Amino acid sequence: MPEKNKRPSAEVINPGLGDIEKVRDILFGKYVASFEQRFAELESRLEADVDQLKDKLIDKIASMDSAVNDSLARLDTQISQEKSARDAELQALQNTLHEAEAALQSAIASMEDQGNQELASVRASLEESHQDLMDRALATQVELAAQIDQQKEDLQNDKVGRQSLALMLDEVAIKLRGS
Repeated sequence: MPEKNKRPSAEVINPGLGDIEKVRDILFGKYVASFEQRFAELESRLEADVDQLKDKLIDKIASMDSAVNDSLARLDTQISQEKSARDAELQALQNTLHEAEAALQSAIASMEDQGNQELASVRASLEESHQDLMDRALATQVELAAQIDQQKEDLQNDKVGRQSLALMLDEVAIKLRGS
């Protein structure tokens, strides 16, 4: 093939070169034929090697693709498991939070009840103390009024006694003057 391409181009450029080609073929024809055969063998070996390398490369790419897909599948599985674990932990935390909130609400309600009971007890005690003080004040007022009345009566009795004594002394004085 290369000879046919060279001859027409050599004849077009220089018509006398065709003869040189013939001489070259005569001198080097055996070598050129052996070179062409060797080149053809090399070319076929290269094509076979390239095909073999292409097949190996395709196999390697396929195995790498498979390995990558397996790794991605494992990662997807791990991510799913991790997500499930995190969701479970989150749910557990939410449950714990709800339980703590319920316990806190219960404790607050209990403390409010206890505070209300203590407040009611203090109010009752204050009302009782207030009533007791009112009763004592009334009793004291009645007692004081009685004492005041008694003292008033005593004072009036004392005054009457003084007036009687004064009248009696006046009578004694009159009798003494008259005698």
